[in-house]
Amino acid sequence: MRFADVIKTAFYNLWRKKFRTFLTILAIVIGAVLIALMTSIGTGLQRFIVDQFGLMVPQDALTVYASNRSFSYTETPYEIVDTSDVVIRSFTADDVDKLLSIEGVERVDYNIGVSALYVRAEGNEKKYSISINSGPDYQIKMMTLVTGDFFEEDSSGECLISFDYLGAFGWEKAEDAVGKEITITVGKSNAYNTETKNYSFVISGVILKTMNATQIVISMNDTIEMARYYRNNPNQYSPEQPGTSLLVKVSDVNDVERVAEIIRAEGFSTITPNEILKEINSIFSIIQIGLSAFGIIALVVASIGIINTLMMSIYERTREIGVMKAVGATRGTIRMLFTMEGAALGFIGGIAGVAIGFVAGKILNIIGSYTFLSDYPTFEMSVFSIQLVLMVVAVTTAISLIAGLYPANRAAKLDAVEALRYE
Repeated sequence: MRFADVIKTAFYNLWRKKFRTFLTILAIVIGAVLIALMTSIGTGLQRFIVDQFGLMVPQDALTVYASNRSFSYTETPYEIVDTSDVVIRSFTADDVDKLLSIEGVERVDYNIGVSALYVRAEGNEKKYSISINSGPDYQIKMMTLVTGDFFEEDSSGECLISFDYLGAFGWEKAEDAVGKEITITVGKSNAYNTETKNYSFVISGVILKTMNATQIVISMNDTIEMARYYRNNPNQYSPEQPGTSLLVKVSDVNDVERVAEIIRAEGFSTITPNEILKEINSIFSIIQIGLSAFGIIALVVASIGIINTLMMSIYERTREIGVMKAVGATRGTIRMLFTMEGAALGFIGGIAGVAIGFVAGKILNIIGSYTFLSDYPTFEMSVFSIQLVLMVVAVTTAISLIAGLYPANRAAKLDAVEALRYE
């Protein structure tokens, strides 16, 4: 019997018992829908996080730390041979010169961090939480503005505000915020010092909504002034005290890995944007496997139904199997026929499951775009790809094929004479 005839016969035999076949396929469909939908949601979330990462982290820049540090968790405790490896130390002016001397390094900037107590808008006494963000010009201009313009790198007294502040400050449109004044209140890093200082800024632009809903971006000059007040240290972020971390910009993005290796060889530590993305993707791979596990469990349960369906089919078609053997059908032909019936159940269930999962994902995207995801117009909660479709269909077909092996072997081992006598 030709392979094409085996496939045709397998589908015909399944069609003979439509209701039983439907119930068996239904169980497979449930598993396929769960795998497809859960994986697509994981992919959508992963793409959103990666896109947000791309909006915040320049691909041609490195954050460099003066002390050696590990950027990943270890499976077991490890011995600390040199305690200087775990002591946080600061950069020196010589360290900065050493970084600037590396071939391919374009510039080195302070990596400034400062905390503020709250922010207020002019004419509004309500205080709101705030996350101060700052950085060199090439980093700030990666952001997307809804309205307004970026301030100059060496400017002072200007800022960009997060889109979420519009509602908090009572402005209906983003354009209403441009030109308005806000006041940021900064305290001291010492909790026992309750002294505060106000800093005023004019809004030059509004940032497109991101995950950081409370960020206000100010120039590096203003951030340094705040940081010196916050830490009560007038020498903070100066050639004498550059800080514990620095931003190193590479002139060519293709040289990032090479520069990173040189920096590590100099005794500093760093992590490249690609290494961060690799960590993010590995985490989401684990999440997707966990989400897909529910569908795999459902398919395992469905495989029991496949075995039952094929075993019932063997009992009902015992005489038919005997006739096939009597006219020359081999054990291999019988085995292939029933195995193909199992695979066909999985194939049909996989196709149907992917189709239903795809429609459900689109519905989720539409509902999300009008409700809880309305502020993120580019975020699709469910993302399907051709690879996902092929993977789901392959998994359902493979599991069903494996489930059909036992009944197929039982059918192949039937004695022709006994099968013909079967009533």
